[in-house]
Amino acid sequence: MSFPLLGCGIGLRAPHYAEILGPARKLDWFEAISENYMDTGGRPLQILEKIRKNYPVGLHGVALSVGSTDPIHLPYLEKLKTLIDRIDPAIVSDHICWSGVAGEHLHDLLPLPFTEESIRLIVEKTDQIQNFLGRQILLENVSTYVTFKHSEMQEWDFVREIARRSGCGLLLDINNVYVNARNHGFDAQEYLRNIPGEFVGQIHLAGHTDKGKFLFDTHSSPVIDEVWELYRQALELWGSKTTLIEWDEDIPELERLIDECDKARKIYQSVRVERHCEESLRDDAGISVRKGGIASLAARNDIKVETSLKNIQLWMQSQIRDGSSQLLEAQQVTEEPSLNPQAGDPGVERLDVYREGYLARTEESLKEVYEAVRHVLGDGVFHDLAHQYAQSFSSPDFNLNLKGRSLPDFLKQTSWTEKLPFLPDLACLEWKIAEAFHGFDKPAFDPSFLFQLNSEDWKNLRILFQPSVSLLESSWPILDLWQSRKTPVEEIRMDLVNRPQKVLVARRPSKEVFCRLLTEREFRVLILLKQGKSLGEMFEFFDEEEADLPLTDWFSAWTREGLIASS
Repeated sequence: MSFPLLGCGIGLRAPHYAEILGPARKLDWFEAISENYMDTGGRPLQILEKIRKNYPVGLHGVALSVGSTDPIHLPYLEKLKTLIDRIDPAIVSDHICWSGVAGEHLHDLLPLPFTEESIRLIVEKTDQIQNFLGRQILLENVSTYVTFKHSEMQEWDFVREIARRSGCGLLLDINNVYVNARNHGFDAQEYLRNIPGEFVGQIHLAGHTDKGKFLFDTHSSPVIDEVWELYRQALELWGSKTTLIEWDEDIPELERLIDECDKARKIYQSVRVERHCEESLRDDAGISVRKGGIASLAARNDIKVETSLKNIQLWMQSQIRDGSSQLLEAQQVTEEPSLNPQAGDPGVERLDVYREGYLARTEESLKEVYEAVRHVLGDGVFHDLAHQYAQSFSSPDFNLNLKGRSLPDFLKQTSWTEKLPFLPDLACLEWKIAEAFHGFDKPAFDPSFLFQLNSEDWKNLRILFQPSVSLLESSWPILDLWQSRKTPVEEIRMDLVNRPQKVLVARRPSKEVFCRLLTEREFRVLILLKQGKSLGEMFEFFDEEEADLPLTDWFSAWTREGLIASS
């Protein structure tokens, strides 16, 4: 196997965008989370494209879910391939794990039993993925907090066999090796010695949190000395490998990450290769890329899996989300997997790590979108709301950013709406703002086209609006409430009674999302035009007194604001 040697880089994170776009930094490359750029046509994708012009970029996914017994999610692969074609990454990677089953996503890197059944599933799906993408991918070892009694091999044998059979490369996370060694009682150095260097295409380094009875892979602190030493030993075994510093929580200033990267670079540059792992690749281990698209992939999307692995995943999913047995009863699952004890506790108790993580990720994704709702409710109530929502609404979307799609409807069912009846409408406004931020633009409308129209053409003209354009009508002053989201609640003075508002949400060509109030007539016109009515048909909905519409002025404003797309 042959992998690009990129040097030492860091994960691309939003707080550092502005600095990275500035003067060149002492960084060799960046790794972007694939899902953060697959579903957006807004500023994040624009920034990634700018950074790609100056640095190599890798795409690192968290939702490919190669270990799930569900079929491969074809729309996900299509979006990933579109992003790959657009960015031309040096590396594409994901994880040896599963993230959900039965069409639901838990947005986590969940553990697998180390069995032949799991290997067969992952190898077959990886083969399909690599052939669809037309390129080799890397798969990463994950940190885990439970293990299964029926595992048939050690983790390093499991990981190595997946790479050997599928032809994928390995992204070896040295911190995850250290975390799992401590959590499950094996020798981290033995793990490294049993991984052939030829399989390793990249290395991750990160920090973790000591929870007493176990280590938790938080990516929220510097790399510890023991992991640095393991990194040195890995390079002595395998030779130079592309290296990345991960830091995802409590993200520090960019200079702090650069310091961490410099530390990796010094080891990277100083280590002399003393010996290589002796195990060699089989002649047939490489990937043989076949041409074919969705149709050929779908035809092979009937991988046979035994019920035991699916039962394990259904059971774990029910325990992590809400602890209910409804999903299990619906799937006729009766057996519970046997988990090994962890630090003297029953293995099932350690599932709390995954359950708490699921709730925390849901809450964070809602905070990202529903800033005004959170401001009105307060942190404590919003925390309770987020947890109730997480347990009530499953997530069919691989993208965690879409988890909050149903919150406006959920709010209608809560007691908080009885006290604050404007909450669902306010939440709907915030969701539309988020959709506008990520929407994919169509080609812009060319106003010169209008000069070519005669009177009959004008009557038949239908206007196509950009996907970011939304119209909301509320009995409450929701735009005023949203604009007060930074003001301390005790300082807000606002009359809520008899103050209906009609709001336009859209995104300018500069990628800036904006909201503005609409008059009754402009709102009605926009509603009709968005419904596909021609200008002539639209005028039929107005009586003679109303028909004198300032359409020219409106049209100029809509064009200037970038609302209209080319048909």
